Amino acid sequence: MQFKSVLKPEGSVVSSIAVAGSVYAIYAMHVGTIAQAHASDANHGSLESSRKKAGYTSFLFVAAITLITRDANVGILGFGSIVAMEVVTRHAIMVEPFSGQVQAPAETTYTQAENVVPIQDQGYAVG
Repeated sequence: MQFKSVLKPEGSVVSSIAVAGSVYAIYAMHVGTIAQAHASDANHGSLESSRKKAGYTSFLFVAAITLITRDANVGILGFGSIVAMEVVTRHAIMVEPFSGQVQAPAETTYTQAENVVPIQDQGYAVG
């Protein structure tokens, strides 16, 4: 199977730049600007979930446009933009605004599940 682009070379460049700009816009709509993420508390939960949503949305968008145009340049620049935005956004979310230092997530972020019925006991009355 041949992956032949439906775009001319100049159309490929314009489409690639447009997809990269769209990835930036998706992240800006979901997470806000990088300056806003830097100004928020380190490892804020709502920013983390917004970052994940932006990543998934951007991935689906770039994959769809790449398949529609069948142009590898669109995919390369689009997916590269996602990686760049992930790195920048994660750094902005993890930095403490007052000290400027990257903070590890708090221990309370990852809590052990409580009141969980073991898989072998599920479906049976415990007595």
